[in-house]
Amino acid sequence: MVEIIPAVIPQNLNIVMERFEKVRGLARRVQMDVVDGHYAPPTTWPFNKGQMDELLKMVRGEERFPLINEFEFQVDMLVLHPAEYIPDFLSIGFKSFVIHIDSTDHMQVCVETIKNAGCEVGLGIKPSGDMQTLLQFLPQVDFVQFMGNNKVGYNQVELDEKVLPKIATFHKMHPSVPIQIDIGVNFDTASKLIAAGCTRLISGSAIFNSPNIAEAIERLKNPPIPENKSFLEMEIKL
Repeated sequence: MVEIIPAVIPQNLNIVMERFEKVRGLARRVQMDVVDGHYAPPTTWPFNKGQMDELLKMVRGEERFPLINEFEFQVDMLVLHPAEYIPDFLSIGFKSFVIHIDSTDHMQVCVETIKNAGCEVGLGIKPSGDMQTLLQFLPQVDFVQFMGNNKVGYNQVELDEKVLPKIATFHKMHPSVPIQIDIGVNFDTASKLIAAGCTRLISGSAIFNSPNIAEAIERLKNPPIPENKSFLEMEIKL
């Protein structure tokens, strides 16, 4: 069963509230990207000027994160040294974390901190990423998130189809591991991504730019079967 995960790259918390309110009752899990301007060029909440105070108020229990009890919130940590920020996001109620393999030299600390809190952790990898680091920690994590392009932290980036054989090969070797895909997920690419082995499709633009959000989610979940599956036959070394 394919799960559709609505996603947002928020400049502020108003965007989080506005977007995710639209998928209330339509999705169980939602994803929010946080970008620090170092791991990737843009910045998002809470790294924009003056916003770290908002996060700290939530950590202290003075405020609540928007809609935190309405969804299973997943944070995609597009930051350097994520171990510094994981405790804060755990304390405000996030239940699932994506840690990118090239963002830290302390992956073991990140994974243990999240797992010890009873939460879910996945490893993120770009199309150009080194699979060996991912495979090293694979037994300890709950899922893998392939990025559809090396250009992370932006909206409306096209899928780099070079990632498809990497996903297909990984899925063949590890068929029980849930695979998420983020970047380039739309009505044209969903069928190929599912055929390659993705079980969770993360999408922002295709969902929130649609005039009918419920219909958009169903279209992503049940795309037509691709006629050309040659990419599934390509084996790459992981």
